[in-house]
Amino acid sequence: MPTKLYKQSQGRRIILMIVLIFSFLFICPGGSLTSSRAKKRAQSTVTGSYKYVLNTLEVLELPDHKVRISFSGFWPNDRKRVETRNVGTFDETVTLTGRTAIVKPEYGDGQCSITLEFKATRVVVTQEGYQCGFGFNVEADGTYLKVSSKSPALPPPEKRTSEF
Repeated sequence: MPTKLYKQSQGRRIILMIVLIFSFLFICPGGSLTSSRAKKRAQSTVTGSYKYVLNTLEVLELPDHKVRISFSGFWPNDRKRVETRNVGTFDETVTLTGRTAIVKPEYGDGQCSITLEFKATRVVVTQEGYQCGFGFNVEADGTYLKVSSKSPALPPPEKRTSEF
């Protein structure tokens, strides 16, 4: 009889050890649940570099629900994409509401509005109006894929003056 009780208690110990090991895997920093939460947090930032055909977006999330967006857009003058291209750019800091930002480029005619809807691995850009201050046929529209989550190396923002 004593050996039967001993085997039962040893079996319970093994089960308890297995439960404890799995508990630690899910609770400790190296565990799978915690690391998947950390990955979600890392992906939740909109900071990074995005690309759509020839166009690029450099995005830097700032404090107080602000985001700095630097856009470079191109339209090749022929189908071979030689060096002659029409270009359009903006570098604006705007409010980030949830995961959406709306940019009204400084050099546009006031009718131009560019909406950026950030997803986990891409940003959907919708441009309304065509007088955005870009070169001929340059538009911001498209689904830009995230090519890097690193903070972009943006130059200091230009100081805007109204003196000419």
